[in-house]
Amino acid sequence: MEKSDSYITISSAGEAIYKEKGSKFLSFAFHIENEDEADELRKKFKKKYYDATHVVYAFRLGVQGDRFRAADDGEPSGSSGMPVFNTIRSKGLTDVIVLVVRYFGGTKLGIPGLIDAYSSAAALALDNAEKEERLVTEKIRVKTSYANMNFVMRIIKDNDLKILETSGAEFFEVTVSVRKNIVQKITDLFNQNGKITL
Repeated sequence: MEKSDSYITISSAGEAIYKEKGSKFLSFAFHIENEDEADELRKKFKKKYYDATHVVYAFRLGVQGDRFRAADDGEPSGSSGMPVFNTIRSKGLTDVIVLVVRYFGGTKLGIPGLIDAYSSAAALALDNAEKEERLVTEKIRVKTSYANMNFVMRIIKDNDLKILETSGAEFFEVTVSVRKNIVQKITDLFNQNGKITL
């Protein structure tokens, strides 16, 4: 099965408040590009909400969403971090971190109650964030004589390719962004003309 060359992430932050039996759950969703950003946000939230009972988080990274981490921050094992992660996954999102700050309200929720509360809080924050489809692309650099410029430009226009850069004095050079799934097709089209260097 061919892997997809697009994925869904969030383009704006989302936040929400969820209340359950006196406990208050503040949830926040952010777009992240790497684990360092996730760590920075986690540290920032631990510092900002130093008086909270728990600061639970989970993140998911990569086109396939195969890099992830979840932490319960003192809640019973599996009761909070993984439910937050599972919410991110069930919404088909990646390159996302969700942090849920809990202020204990005096009544214990039990593990099923915690799972439900953390999942609900995470879902609300994600629902309040803007979603965005992003494409996995590769760059192709084309070099040819100016006599072949129209041939190259026609392929670019017909396939709706994005031009990233053009240059060249003696030769015509252009760098284009190509969806991963059609890289081979585009390469083959350019190679039909024997006077093009990729």
